Amino acid sequence: MRVLTSGGGGTAPPPAGSRDAHGTVQAESCAGRSGTMTENTSDSGGGRNVGAPAGGDRLQSKGVAFGPTPARWFSARVAGGAASGVGGLVEVRPDSRSDAPIGGFAVGDTGGRQSWQTIPANISGVTGAHDVCPTFTSGRPSDFVNVNRFTFGH
Repeated sequence: MRVLTSGGGGTAPPPAGSRDAHGTVQAESCAGRSGTMTENTSDSGGGRNVGAPAGGDRLQSKGVAFGPTPARWFSARVAGGAASGVGGLVEVRPDSRSDAPIGGFAVGDTGGRQSWQTIPANISGVTGAHDVCPTFTSGRPSDFVNVNRFTFGH
C-alpha cells in the first residue's frame, strides 16, 4: 500500500499493527490526508482536529490492529457546520480508499464546525491489522464535516 501524502512534514507512520483499533485514533495523527487541514479543536480533551474534508477527500491511519475478535462498530467524533443542505457520508475502508466500505454514516449540520457529536455506525467484521481509510462523499463540492477522533469496538 502506498502512503497517501498530506503535504508537509509530520511524524513517520507507526509500524503495521501498532495502533489499537479499540483505543482512540486521533484524526490529525493519520499519516495520509488528502484535501484536509488541521486546526485547534474546542472538543473535550483539546488538541487538534482534521477540518474541511469535502467529497473525494480521505484520511489514512496506518497499521491499525483489530485483533482476532471481529470489530462490529465504528464511532467518530465529528462536527458539521456546512451551508444549508450540504452533508455527506463518512465511510470506512480497509487498506485502501478504493476498497469497498465496511461501514459508514451520514452527517449534516451538528450546530457548527466546533459543535461535536459522537456518531456510531455498524461495520462488517474486521480482524487483523489494516490501514484504515475514512473517506468523505458528498454530492456537493463544499466541505461538510470536521473529524476529531474515531474508534472501533466489538
